[in-house]
Amino acid sequence: MKQEHIHVDSSIVESVGALTLAASAIQEENGSYHLVVPDGFTHIDITKAVQAAAEAPVRKAGTVTLSSVESFVEYVKDQGVATRCYIYADPDARTLTAVLNENEASSPEPGWRDFRAVFKLELSREFANWMGGNGKQMEQEAFAIFLEDNIADIAEPSGEVLMAVALTLQAKTEVNFSGHRRLDNGQVQLAYSEAVSASAGGDSSIEIPREFALGLRLFKQGQGYKIKARLKYRLAGGKVKFWYELDRAENAVEDAFADYVAVARESGFTVLIGKP
Repeated sequence: MKQEHIHVDSSIVESVGALTLAASAIQEENGSYHLVVPDGFTHIDITKAVQAAAEAPVRKAGTVTLSSVESFVEYVKDQGVATRCYIYADPDARTLTAVLNENEASSPEPGWRDFRAVFKLELSREFANWMGGNGKQMEQEAFAIFLEDNIADIAEPSGEVLMAVALTLQAKTEVNFSGHRRLDNGQVQLAYSEAVSASAGGDSSIEIPREFALGLRLFKQGQGYKIKARLKYRLAGGKVKFWYELDRAENAVEDAFADYVAVARESGFTVLIGKP
């Protein structure tokens, strides 16, 4: 039988040889792996395509974001294993993060640490509103409108008392404030004078509280808290400006976050204070 010889282009042989060499030329350096690709060729990572074509993933991965601490705990209980799951409580970011494939405590083998559940606490709309105005001076009418719009959050004194103050301030925008004095009941009396007209006029005064207390939720879907506030004012040129200062609001936020950390601990998983 006559044997036929097939001519193969030398460039093809060189290419196949180069690719074969590249396949065996994986280099490791300080735990990082590199594939050496010969000139004229491109390295394409098809890992995701191969995994997407499989019937099921090789392992669990990804981040799930929950909207309540109850859902967070339920998910961690369902997906976590006590020896391979830590919950990280970050007071600065106000987050609870469960790493569900953490480094296993009883094994020298490391975990991938890329399967997570996260619950982030968000300030309630009403508390964010009060925090946004904390320490900012407002003109008389603007402050009156602010009080009127947020009167439902004020626990002490009664809403009716501060509503009366707000309505009076709104009605007395064209007066001249001339002085102030502190009263025995803890309030402040602001003296003002109106231009004399046929219907009204003369000197008068208004009493405003020096302190008040808010009763509101700090976080969405959270419990109510009581926060004290100091009412401040400044007289200048016959006009008055108001502002308020919340009393250690950051401490109240920390206390409220600690309550969520306590709920996470009740899940039975180890809770660490810090970032994952």
